[in-house]
Amino acid sequence: MFPLTFYRIAKTSFVSFWRNRWLSLAATLIMILTLITISFFISMMLITDRTTESLRDKVDMSVYFNDSASKDQITAIQNILLSRADIKSVDYISKEKALESWRARNKENDNIRDLISETDNPLPRSLEIKTQNPEDLEKINTLLSSKDYQSLIKEISYKKNKLLVDRLVKLTNFIKIGGWAMSMVFVLISVLVIYNTIRLTIFARSAEIEIMKLVGASDLYVRGPFVFEGMGYGIIGAIVSSIIFFFAFRLIVPAAENYLGLSNLNSNYLGISLALIIGLQFLIGLMLGTFCSVLAIKKHLK
Repeated sequence: MFPLTFYRIAKTSFVSFWRNRWLSLAATLIMILTLITISFFISMMLITDRTTESLRDKVDMSVYFNDSASKDQITAIQNILLSRADIKSVDYISKEKALESWRARNKENDNIRDLISETDNPLPRSLEIKTQNPEDLEKINTLLSSKDYQSLIKEISYKKNKLLVDRLVKLTNFIKIGGWAMSMVFVLISVLVIYNTIRLTIFARSAEIEIMKLVGASDLYVRGPFVFEGMGYGIIGAIVSSIIFFFAFRLIVPAAENYLGLSNLNSNYLGISLALIIGLQFLIGLMLGTFCSVLAIKKHLK
């Protein structure tokens, strides 16, 4: 009996969907917009997190030494830093290496490049410090800013890096808050539209439902077509939004890679992340459609 009951419920649901096709189309479009919005902001959060982590890995601190500081003194500071658990690496940059970097940065401008030479090299020696976490730079800055090292150190490039980290954190938080807020707004709109669409369908079939209850139809049999209809909105919305999402990111992700200077972003989105987002679309679509249908028919059955 169950296959026959399932077939009848599904058929009734499809007939109701087609009879109210304009309402069904509106509900489906709202579902598509909701799922695309949620997917878009989830993707933005993933890209922002990936970009933030990539830039955070590049954030370091450069400590520039006075010419009066000896090589042994610089090496001693380097060894002290390397002994710390929060230090990832400490690289010594000699005047010769600093000159090579200067020439590489200004290779297309001969006038600026030739201002510094091997015989006249005012570029300071330095240590490039990378920490396990960018937040650890604060402790290293405090250590090197102490009186013990003031006579040796000319400058510490910490404030600029700290500003960069702070801006990245603020940007990530803004996108997360804005994304969730916009997603919740569209979810609310979707719930209201689908709920009212199901309600209008129920009112149109109120006489039929009353007869079904009088002849002994179970609540499951009465409720089934409307639940199937709500699930249909979610499934169709998820299919369409997944197709749009897939092709949109086939175009957008390569451009994002070039703009942000990241690699392998495309492989992530066409792999686990893309499958995860599409799976979430189907899950959210089914949950929204089912929830609205159950809520609408429950009030009517009472």
